[in-house]
Amino acid sequence: MDSIKRARKRSGMSLAEVANLSGLHRQAIARAERAGVDAMASTLAAIAKALRVPVCELFEESGHGRKPRKTPKR
Repeated sequence: MDSIKRARKRSGMSLAEVANLSGLHRQAIARAERAGVDAMASTLAAIAKALRVPVCELFEESGHGRKPRKTPKR
């Protein structure tokens, strides 16, 4: 799941900046980005707070915000 990394990139922050603001180690942020929803709730909450986004944003699918495809009429 890339949603944590996407949220970080949208915020314009580096791993080190998020680590500093969240109180987590940089490697913990990187692991959370790779693990996605498997990360501990407290880790996700700290990352969301540092990024100033709701925790639910860290769970959004990559297609969020896209218009749904139209199905052909029969």
